[in-house]
Amino acid sequence: MDPYASAKDEMRGLLDSPTVGSGANEDTTRLHLIDALLFNCLGWHTQDAVTEDHHNGSYVDYIVGKPAAQFVLEAKREGISFSLPVGIEGRHAISVPTLMEDENTAKAIRQVLGYCQERGVPIGIISNGHQLAAFFASRQDGVPPLKGNALVFSSLQEMHDDFRTLWGHLSKPAFSTRSLQRYLLGSKPQALAPEKLANTIAGYPGFRRRTELETDLKMLGQLFIQDLEHEKKISDEFIKDCYCASGALSQYSLVSREVLRARYASVAATVSGGVEQVTGKKGVNPKLTGDMVTAALSRRPIILLGDVGVGKSMFLRHLIRVEAKDVLAKSIILYVDFVREPVFVADLPMYITERMTEQLESDHGIDIQERNFVRSVYNREINRFKKTIFGDESDPAEYKKHELEMLAGHLAKDFEHLRRSLEHIRATSGRSPLVVLDNIDQRPPEFQESIFESAHSIADSWPGTVFVSIRPSTFFKSRSHGALAAYQTRVFTIAPARTDQVVSKRLEYARKKVIESGVEGIFPENLSIDGEDLIAYLDALIKAFKVDDGLKSLIDNMSGGNTRTALMFLFAFIGSGYVSTQRVLDVAESGKIYTVPMHEFIRAIIFGDYDYFNPESSAVCNLFDITTNDGREHFLLPNILAHIQRVAESAGGDGSVPAAVIYSFGQAMGFSQEQIGAQLDRALKKNLLDFSEYLEGGCYRPTSVGSYLYRKLTSSFSYVDAMVVDTPVVDPSFRRQIRDVHSVKDRLQRAKVFRDYLDAQWLLLSGAGDLPFRWDEASLMLNGDITDAEAKADAAAQRRSGSSLNFWS
Repeated sequence: MDPYASAKDEMRGLLDSPTVGSGANEDTTRLHLIDALLFNCLGWHTQDAVTEDHHNGSYVDYIVGKPAAQFVLEAKREGISFSLPVGIEGRHAISVPTLMEDENTAKAIRQVLGYCQERGVPIGIISNGHQLAAFFASRQDGVPPLKGNALVFSSLQEMHDDFRTLWGHLSKPAFSTRSLQRYLLGSKPQALAPEKLANTIAGYPGFRRRTELETDLKMLGQLFIQDLEHEKKISDEFIKDCYCASGALSQYSLVSREVLRARYASVAATVSGGVEQVTGKKGVNPKLTGDMVTAALSRRPIILLGDVGVGKSMFLRHLIRVEAKDVLAKSIILYVDFVREPVFVADLPMYITERMTEQLESDHGIDIQERNFVRSVYNREINRFKKTIFGDESDPAEYKKHELEMLAGHLAKDFEHLRRSLEHIRATSGRSPLVVLDNIDQRPPEFQESIFESAHSIADSWPGTVFVSIRPSTFFKSRSHGALAAYQTRVFTIAPARTDQVVSKRLEYARKKVIESGVEGIFPENLSIDGEDLIAYLDALIKAFKVDDGLKSLIDNMSGGNTRTALMFLFAFIGSGYVSTQRVLDVAESGKIYTVPMHEFIRAIIFGDYDYFNPESSAVCNLFDITTNDGREHFLLPNILAHIQRVAESAGGDGSVPAAVIYSFGQAMGFSQEQIGAQLDRALKKNLLDFSEYLEGGCYRPTSVGSYLYRKLTSSFSYVDAMVVDTPVVDPSFRRQIRDVHSVKDRLQRAKVFRDYLDAQWLLLSGAGDLPFRWDEASLMLNGDITDAEAKADAAAQRRSGSSLNFWS
């Protein structure tokens, strides 16, 4: 029976309940009537509800809905009836003022109204078991709750007779579609946010013009600074010079060390025997190198667990080609990288076979299709074949034909033929394969599941050792109800390397290659830059990452431990149209090393290749963006981030905060579930938060990206100046003053106006209590940064000598 039909049958049975008409007290009414109505007739589950919730000295009978509370229901004893004016029985849409003409009803409505507004829950319901009224108790459209409408059922019989309406507005499925909200609001939708300044700019977002010199520098970035780890052919020299050991906790992270340490701690609880880190104080964990030898005996793969960009690929290459080179001297390395080529799940075994077969021939000189090799692999089968009816050699041609057909049958089984070939190589030369299946975490979940199964199949039946690198979130999911649930696994974790060291080593490597090769050995001919200029430019960056703790903190936090992202930020800076490359070289010519200002790095990261901030392409999130015509929402996402970090760092554990806790916090601030959900979605998209399905309803974990944004960048002129064009301004008097301007003087003035506007909107949140993010404090710091920027811009204008660029252009 479908849920609707089953629920309607339960409603019919509730009519015959002995409690109906008995005048039962509140507890009995709740137990026999309201529980049955909610959990049997309307599709809610007991785990969806919290009963007798205590808050500010009062107890609420029901708070229903997870992770976001959907409604508060106050139960009254059956003897207290909600009297309706004569003539409106049978009508479901009744104004709240009409209901409140009855004293008992008015008292109950005011009681549940207070409960909802204290907790930020939108819907209030009062019921005595056989009557029910639902109304908006917390709303953001300017209409007082006591002036709105209510959905009313005056008897159980009425609920039964019009069960379609009851189910269509109050059931769990109905709440997921916002049916009741639309019914109570009528045709009036919630007002959307006003148009952004960006929508009025012709040619937005535009492209930032680069000089010829800056274009040439971009080429340097492509050659040496971008992530080279996935190039098929990279030198041992590059691996030695650029590798950074993982595991050192960042001293610059704005997320506590306890939360960072707990990142992989919960993995141990799911793995028999626990987990190990790949590195220790003395280098690579000896248990890992030991497992590389014994894994073939245990017939299980070694899983390397690490987030995207922490350096799993670089670690593996360094392990194989440097750290464990002697241990693996007699191994055949077969490395399958899934980062580039598209592969369908159905083609996976064929893809793995083809890549390994190619590597055996190109890297080890072994052609497993070569005639003599094939005959050696299947020598036993050939000898057995000779004893069959087709093994009569009196007719050599006929015998040869049948023998070839037999061998062709074995070769047609590509995956099995590769396995047999590797067994033959080990038996004849003592060389065992080391199989690496890398970068599968950049593929869809079903693809990763298939990889796990292939890895276990290879480890179980092939000679040698198998490595698989995956993310913690993928591991949790598969461990609970995926491919990994069926297997015992050996797990090692890879923590992020220090991003400042990764960047510094990559810069030092680039400088070394320029000195060794000269510009002619690196770039095409006829470029506008020579070797000395390249070295001067690199020296400025190397110095910055050695001495500027602020820059190290920016890169470390905004990359969130992702070394690939850190290198992308460096690449964005090199040759950026927001950095005067000529000024760097002019300073070098005077015998000094240019000091890179923080604002140049921030602007290069925020804008990238564009003239204006583009939220779709920028790695940086606009914390001030809103979804509705509600200026208070400018501060919702910063407060969500601050609240999650506060709870995570005070609660212990792995730093996870249940979604229900976050929705409850946002609703208590007076925001709707839609507003909260939209901001959480933005936070996940921009890596301001991590999400896990570890708990029912999901949970969130703070990241250093989100922490740096709300704690540092909201008070930075460079950030606010960029976000102005992307932020809806709900107050027309301020909106008229915020225009598209270009000179530094005009942009500074616009930032002051935008700050004043945000100050005014912040005052509207004055009744929301002690919030973890305080715009009033950020505003003071922003004012100081604007003042400093004005002073620097004035000083730079005085120093200009023929250049059209100024300090803040």
